[in-house]
Amino acid sequence: MNNSAMSNDQPENDIWHLLIGHWDFLTSLYRRRPLTSKSEEPFFNSGDLWYNVAMDEQTQTKLGVIDSLSLGFRMVVRRPWLLLLPVLLDLVLWFGPRISIQPLVDSFLPLMQMPTAMPEDMQQMAALSREMLEQIGEHWNPLSLLARGVVNLPSFIANQVTQVSAGHPPAAMKVGSFAAALGSGLLIGLTGTLLGGLYLTLIAGQLRRLQPEKVDQTYEATAGRSFLHRLGLTWLRLIVLALLLLGGVLFFIVLASLLGGVLSLISPTFAFSSVSLLSLVAGSIVLWVGFILHFVTDAIVLDEVGVLQAIWRSLNIVWRNLWPTMGLILLSYVIGAGFTFIWDRVASTIWGTAVGILGTAYIGAGLTAAGLAFYADRRQLWQEAAAQHTA
Repeated sequence: MNNSAMSNDQPENDIWHLLIGHWDFLTSLYRRRPLTSKSEEPFFNSGDLWYNVAMDEQTQTKLGVIDSLSLGFRMVVRRPWLLLLPVLLDLVLWFGPRISIQPLVDSFLPLMQMPTAMPEDMQQMAALSREMLEQIGEHWNPLSLLARGVVNLPSFIANQVTQVSAGHPPAAMKVGSFAAALGSGLLIGLTGTLLGGLYLTLIAGQLRRLQPEKVDQTYEATAGRSFLHRLGLTWLRLIVLALLLLGGVLFFIVLASLLGGVLSLISPTFAFSSVSLLSLVAGSIVLWVGFILHFVTDAIVLDEVGVLQAIWRSLNIVWRNLWPTMGLILLSYVIGAGFTFIWDRVASTIWGTAVGILGTAYIGAGLTAAGLAFYADRRQLWQEAAAQHTA
């Protein structure tokens, strides 16, 4: 009889503990307490997770999407200096000198004139391309590519279509030749890759302190390296990754150009339709490849492995966690795009722009930390399962 009563009371006790755990988890987001691995890493202590309060503490659970985001933003709140690099970059883009490619665009526009014998659709596309190119030459600052390398730095100024007013005309360095544009682009690309590697290395270093249990064996073997040594290797690996991605993009461009040239000899209208279809297919392939390689930079920085090994790890993590990975990417995009819309609405004044810069840096750092935490958790579970299988 007593056993029956205890059995009937057990669900109520579980629900009660579940509610208490949920409330503790929510309030912990706002409590100020020392930053320790026990209090900061819900996925290393199952008792900290609201949905695992009634479970055995020895039960191994996966870090969910919401838990990853919560951990990422909590870490940034307690380490606000992680916002320093993207904020400084935005200030340079806002108040510093800019690069103008208007002379180069002016010299290139006459080459885009289409013969009158071409179909009307191609004429309209060429006119639209010329208009877009004129807008780029007038408003675009190539220095914004510092935030748009293999690793995207959160940047409010780089996201703006038109130049943000700094209260005075900025100094501009005009680029009028293709060689100068190529040299400037190469220098900006290398610098942006270095800044992106530095940004990820700083966040990954803080994440390792919170989750020493999640450190990969590859990193343990190289833990004695200095910070500059580690940053240099990360920079070189990110450059190799950028070259591989650039080679793939150039391959599709050359393929589309050759196909368009051959088909234009047969029928210009058919060539236009075929190139449009090929562009759609190429865009779909790019989206799928980007999805598969989502965790490549995380593996390079967090595990300190080479590019090929990072690609292999990213492929495995995505394939084994397809829907959670898709959920993380979609939710991160929704959060980033939603707050970008808000920052754009308040950026009509200098103070509004400052709020946009700080807000973009905070959201970007939180999402970056969340992605690293999600990857580290799923990678450890994958490696543990592989070790048990081989044993």
